[in-house]
Amino acid sequence: MQYIREQVWCPLSELILDWDDSFHHLMLNDKLRMSSYKKAIFQVVKSGMTVVDIGTGTGILSLWALQSGAQKVYGIEMNEDKIHQAKARISHAGFLENFEIFNALSFDTIIPERVDLVLSEILGNLGDNENMTPILADARNRFLKSGGAMLPMSLETLLVPVSSLKAHEQIRTRSYRSINEKHKLIMRGISDPFNLYYDCILPRTLYLSTPQIACKFNFDGNDHAEYAVCITFVVTRNAALTGFKGSFMAKLCNTVAFDITGDDIEKGQTSDCLKHCFLPINPYIEVKEEDIIDLVFSRSYPRNVSSLFAQVYSWKGTVYRKEKAIAHFKQTTEG
Repeated sequence: MQYIREQVWCPLSELILDWDDSFHHLMLNDKLRMSSYKKAIFQVVKSGMTVVDIGTGTGILSLWALQSGAQKVYGIEMNEDKIHQAKARISHAGFLENFEIFNALSFDTIIPERVDLVLSEILGNLGDNENMTPILADARNRFLKSGGAMLPMSLETLLVPVSSLKAHEQIRTRSYRSINEKHKLIMRGISDPFNLYYDCILPRTLYLSTPQIACKFNFDGNDHAEYAVCITFVVTRNAALTGFKGSFMAKLCNTVAFDITGDDIEKGQTSDCLKHCFLPINPYIEVKEEDIIDLVFSRSYPRNVSSLFAQVYSWKGTVYRKEKAIAHFKQTTEG
């Protein structure tokens, strides 16, 4: 996949129910994602272990678990088309007798035994924008043995104010890109393009302050799916505040991290399928060094919407100069 810095793409995590082969091809060729997960799985999975793979997709993580010595892997995948692809992959490698897959949501699945490892890659570029928190809490509660492990082990979501007039203009003119035409048709129904987040590589040269941790997830059953956090940033240079960059650092196991904060595309430091999250504001705000940005960032579930993957992100706040409020911003994906 070819992409460049500050190039705005449709948010794939918001289109999860419309993922097709083009997206799975993108994930399978994401070198940062694949190398991190492969290394972690081969370090964690030992001979004789049992594993459940949440969101199996085409089965690559399940295959690595089996190749690493798993006695049994239970796959869970809601997309029926991917079930056949996963079985074909596992069968071709000679592990079909050790693999059982369920075509259902994980909440609706009962597996025959508790397992040694809950394995998943249901991460969006904010960490939780594919509803990982309740899914993994349920999986831990119902599938995992006492003393078992979660992969990933933990995750931190980071936010930082940025200045990208290029990205801002692409959103204003709705000239964002997509991996297929269907996503573009869906995006046409968005009434205000600034009330949405986007996939976009935002390099460190765009930062207006120091990145801060917005959320920490330990996958211990105590994480919150709904929250509101307040973060204060001190502006480090004069520029236009066009929004915020979101990204994450996940600890897959004790020795392997999956870090999507990088910005060097050529050196493979970026995730092709996740990129970064761009949370835009409109209008943009001219800020000066030593200004203060107070941000309230929140995630909740919409009212009267039953979809498992429906969610609302909001980012609002105030810019202060010498203790005086000079500008306000407020964006939300609700409605």
